[in-house]
Amino acid sequence: MNEIQTLIAAHRTIRAFTDDPVPDETIARCVTAAQQAASSSNVQAYCLIQVRDAARRAEVRALSGDQPQIEQAGAFFAVCAEERRHAIAAEDAGQRAERNFESFLVAVVDATLFAQNLVLAFESEGLGTCYIGGLRNHLADVDRALDLPPYVYPLYGLCVGVPADDPGTRPRFDPRAVWFDDRYPSDDETRRWIAEHDERAAAYYAERGAPGRDWTGGLLRKVTKRLREDALAFYRAKGAGID
Repeated sequence: MNEIQTLIAAHRTIRAFTDDPVPDETIARCVTAAQQAASSSNVQAYCLIQVRDAARRAEVRALSGDQPQIEQAGAFFAVCAEERRHAIAAEDAGQRAERNFESFLVAVVDATLFAQNLVLAFESEGLGTCYIGGLRNHLADVDRALDLPPYVYPLYGLCVGVPADDPGTRPRFDPRAVWFDDRYPSDDETRRWIAEHDERAAAYYAERGAPGRDWTGGLLRKVTKRLREDALAFYRAKGAGID
């Protein structure tokens, strides 16, 4: 592997941080690098809200599953898809920005490509990161806490800081289980890859004091229930053209 591939392969989610702040010059450097992520037609449909105010950060923590790293990390951000700049630019040109599911999807993809670039940039500085999907637990309340205008859509949080632990890298599927030639594999082939991955995942968890866990068990706890069913109505209310 080259240097960049080694950095990518070393990613792990950090949930315990020291109280060292992340300097603004480091953030500026990483945001600038992250902005070179691919963007559909260069629309750059994203923004990053850094939550600095302690009371506001505590409120976001309470709304996002009470995850302590939200307050503990040296910096905390909300990653947002956004179509507000588009609306302003069109209005100033005497036109109207049209919104539909495709424009919302483009904004979500744009924001996520930017966020992953940002994570890699921070990790190249020796910092740890943790995405916070719990930001979507109470979207309307988070939206109010962050004082976001219409057409700005909070997607997830991002903790950044100096790691206070190293949980190691979780095993991923064998590359051949996600990289296919010409066609999607048969269900029996998929089952074989799942079984192979469960075996490696079980060893990973057992080494960390959690015997009996594997990938499938964690997956089923997630996908066998409907989650955050108010999200669609929230994003519609914020102006997303989700028909």
